[in-house]
Amino acid sequence: MPIFSYTTKDMNGEYHKGEVETVDQFQAATLLRRKRLIIISIKEKNKNQENLFDKYFNRIPFSVVVVMTRQLATMVQAGLVLSEALDILQDQQENKKFKKVLIDILADIKGGLDFAAALQKHPDVFPAIYGQLVAAGQASGKLDIILLQLANNLEKEREFKGKIRGAMIYPIVVVTMMVGVMLIMVFFVMPKLLSLYGDSNIELPLPTKILMGFSNFMLGYWWLILVVIVVALVSFRRYSQTQDGRLRVDEFLLKAPAIGKITSLVILTSFTRTFGLLVSSGLSILDSIKIVSAITGNRVYQDGLILAYQGVERGLSFSSQVLRLPEFPRIIGQMIKTGEETGKLDEIMFKLADYFESESDNSLKNITTLIEPVVLVILGIGVGFLVVSIILPIYQLTTNIK
Repeated sequence: MPIFSYTTKDMNGEYHKGEVETVDQFQAATLLRRKRLIIISIKEKNKNQENLFDKYFNRIPFSVVVVMTRQLATMVQAGLVLSEALDILQDQQENKKFKKVLIDILADIKGGLDFAAALQKHPDVFPAIYGQLVAAGQASGKLDIILLQLANNLEKEREFKGKIRGAMIYPIVVVTMMVGVMLIMVFFVMPKLLSLYGDSNIELPLPTKILMGFSNFMLGYWWLILVVIVVALVSFRRYSQTQDGRLRVDEFLLKAPAIGKITSLVILTSFTRTFGLLVSSGLSILDSIKIVSAITGNRVYQDGLILAYQGVERGLSFSSQVLRLPEFPRIIGQMIKTGEETGKLDEIMFKLADYFESESDNSLKNITTLIEPVVLVILGIGVGFLVVSIILPIYQLTTNIK
């Protein structure tokens, strides 16, 4: 459990400092008030440093959450009490950080907190929809069914993300290697050749002059380039965190050549599958729209779903609102209308999710097929330029010596 450092004052006006280990800040404050202490300040010890380290170096893999959900669903369906199932899972868990999370959740449940609320205290581990679905399962008495559906959804999401990452590995590796070779040439190879070429009287070819000029610039102003890159990245990040900046970035991602279509298909796959899962769990259409709009990563689609929510809140059908949104293909609105009329909206949304996932797979394969020859051509041109820039002067030197 986390450790909280505190500063308090007693009834005599004397100050006290110390630490207390408990579930959360609220519980820590409750313990101190029971001792009739007036709280001046209370904060989690090293919270910022731990969060920063965990965020980049000690994250809980998504696959661990998926496996735990499947195991928990199986145990609950077999008749085990929730606390017993969590106790077994935390005992078997090999990931130390996730084991600590499960222990905290188990302590909260034994302390009287419901499962959904305990999950929502760990938003960095469990997505927002996770707690919402568990809450719906608890309210309807179908927690085992909801957990099985959630496990299936998470597994499909993991598989889908794996396909996207797999398709991007090849071009990223090739480009990274190409940049690495170029930097090695600029910072280590060219400086040694510069002294050799400088002592000779030969007229250097144009490719060599270009490479030497670039090498001199990088060697002389590498610090300035680094500063510019850092400032640009920080400025872009701050701008993208503003309302207008985020909207502009998301609009660009949807309109960008090649990646725009895939970005849209990935969002639509996530939207349809998540919405279908929410509806099948017993949540109302209005609540489902509200939840799915909150977890949609792209601002363009988020704003569209907010408009749809406002329309449904006024008594209009969800399908009519989706058909008005240009960012959603007409097939979605038409299929939602069919689902509303037949009462099988969840099944319709799952079918749409499979359709968009298939489209995403095809688009990824097409782009990967297109990227491979383009990357090879660029790589060939880059290697050829380096070879010509280095070999031509050496050839001229050997010719002059003869």
